[in-house]
Amino acid sequence: MMTKIEMQAMDAVIGIYREMKKMNEPDWEKRRYEIAKSVLPDFKDGSNVWLSAEEAAKCAVHYADALISELKKGTGLCD
Repeated sequence: MMTKIEMQAMDAVIGIYREMKKMNEPDWEKRRYEIAKSVLPDFKDGSNVWLSAEEAAKCAVHYADALISELKKGTGLCD
């Protein structure tokens, strides 16, 4: 049987492990925002005058989602 101090120490170690695991996981929502933000100007550079702002934003998010989906798979065209 574990003492109370041993149980508290074990809980602390488990908590530290969970925090460290979270720190190493990508923040996919943040990446989605950054990718969409970076590709959005490509849709509004003047050559896509037929796109409204809403359509351009939807396209940028669609591209971000597609890229993130591929990144999560961990494979690329060269694999």
